[in-house]
Amino acid sequence: MEGAQPQDQDQHAAAAVTAQRVKPRRPHHKSRNGCLNCKARKIKCGEEKPTCNKCQSYGTECSFLQTHPLQRAFPPPPPVPSRTEPKPTPTGSRPPTIQSMLSPDPVVTPTSSSTISDLMRRSSPPPESYTIHDLELLHFYTTTYSDNFFEDPRLIEIYRTTVVQLAFDYPFLMHEIMSVAALNLAMIRPQKRAFYLHASDTHAATGLSSFQAEISNLNEHNCHACLAFSSLIFTNAWAAQDVNKPSTLFFFSSNDEEDYDQIQWIKLQRGTNVLISTAGPSLMNGPLAAVFVPWKDLDPNRADPLPEDEGRHFQDLAESWSAASTVSEKQRKVLDGALKETRRIFSMLSIFPELSKIIIIMTWFSHISDEYLELLEQKFPQAILIVMYYCIVLQRLESAWWMKGKAENLLQTMIDVLGSGWERWTRWPIEKVFNRQVHPF
Repeated sequence: MEGAQPQDQDQHAAAAVTAQRVKPRRPHHKSRNGCLNCKARKIKCGEEKPTCNKCQSYGTECSFLQTHPLQRAFPPPPPVPSRTEPKPTPTGSRPPTIQSMLSPDPVVTPTSSSTISDLMRRSSPPPESYTIHDLELLHFYTTTYSDNFFEDPRLIEIYRTTVVQLAFDYPFLMHEIMSVAALNLAMIRPQKRAFYLHASDTHAATGLSSFQAEISNLNEHNCHACLAFSSLIFTNAWAAQDVNKPSTLFFFSSNDEEDYDQIQWIKLQRGTNVLISTAGPSLMNGPLAAVFVPWKDLDPNRADPLPEDEGRHFQDLAESWSAASTVSEKQRKVLDGALKETRRIFSMLSIFPELSKIIIIMTWFSHISDEYLELLEQKFPQAILIVMYYCIVLQRLESAWWMKGKAENLLQTMIDVLGSGWERWTRWPIEKVFNRQVHPF
């Protein structure tokens, strides 16, 4: 301005410089995604990947390496060979991948009848990068974990070797293998519990997202890996249960998001029955065929005899709804069906000692109806009583690391939810599972 005084001009200039220097502060957004080391130190994590700056400065290994491995961990996958002009790669021109060293695929020639998509799947390893900790999990699974999964030596060998070979072609299965191995290590190495639980959650989430895409395109090639994944889900669901808290296998104990995840695990495992009915012939003649051999001659319409004592308890349980005025005819049919499946589990354990105890007990989840699960989620008393009877056979898996204390935990949860007034039917499971005498009512 022409009429402005020199003093005024100086003040305006100073204000302009100050305005340029003072920048508005960016709002701080709290994040719970920091690495485990920063959380333990209670300091703010920069969340840099694959290792945060704080861990780098401390010289410690960052837990982000589990989810964002260094790119140099493994070389890139080899290119897919041309079907018309194959050009053999000179020996030694490219370092071998971990997959080619552990599970070499046969050479596919241009005259092979394989389709292009099949050729790509079999000749190229998946674009996965694994850390040294992932290899630790795989080593633990093959040397220790599989021994504790099945009691049948034949099944132990299948899950130790054949299932791992399938996992090289199907990364979703490899992630599930690593997830259950990490859960086991979290239990036997309590000093690194948080680290292994983080690894387990990461691998489970990664494997599950890929599995859902794979199962929607089920075929004679991927059905074997899908079945193995579904069977390992059972372990994951039980191992992840905290025995110091109410069980969340069948219904929410709170508004916690983790409760929802646990219920989803069970629903996923229930899909095994659909998988087998859809891809049965391929499964029974494929790499996992030995799993089905003992079951082939079982008559689905067979009788399910029980020892006299057990049979009497099942008859008594049916009376809890057969004459109850509060139970509709539709609900009675649903409860009758669930009771029949539970009775079959008890019967098979009594008369088929040659069958895998774990598989027998697992099948209950696959055969109970959706309508019965709905009754459970509604906390329908008679539906809860059936689960309490199922806890009796669950306790027979107590020797497995992933089932220690879980039958007791589930039964106690059901007792707390059910409340009083049902003592006539709760007495037997309480005596069996808790191994304590209950006075008759």
